[in-house]
Amino acid sequence: MDAKEFVNINYKRIVRLVNLGILRIDNGNCQDHNVGKSDYAQHIIQPWHIWQEYELNPWDGDILKRVLRTKEGESRKLDYEKIIHICQERIRQIDMQDKKEL
Repeated sequence: MDAKEFVNINYKRIVRLVNLGILRIDNGNCQDHNVGKSDYAQHIIQPWHIWQEYELNPWDGDILKRVLRTKEGESRKLDYEKIIHICQERIRQIDMQDKKEL
């Protein structure tokens, strides 16, 4: 398979990857570095790509971010404690929404 055939077969996926920022059409953008001590920029796919593709709400996006990151100076246990805390709040919100619907 030559490059032209490859692009033709995968055109829609390539466009989606460009729109998500996974494939680049220019040099140097915000995905090339981190702000803070996280290591997201070392990876091809960043949490925000997954948030966009799956149209996650902010709570689910935050949980995903904490699962995927390695943050200097913070233990993995702390990340999981934060995830539990976020889940508890999200469950509270869902419970409140369920009560409103009754």
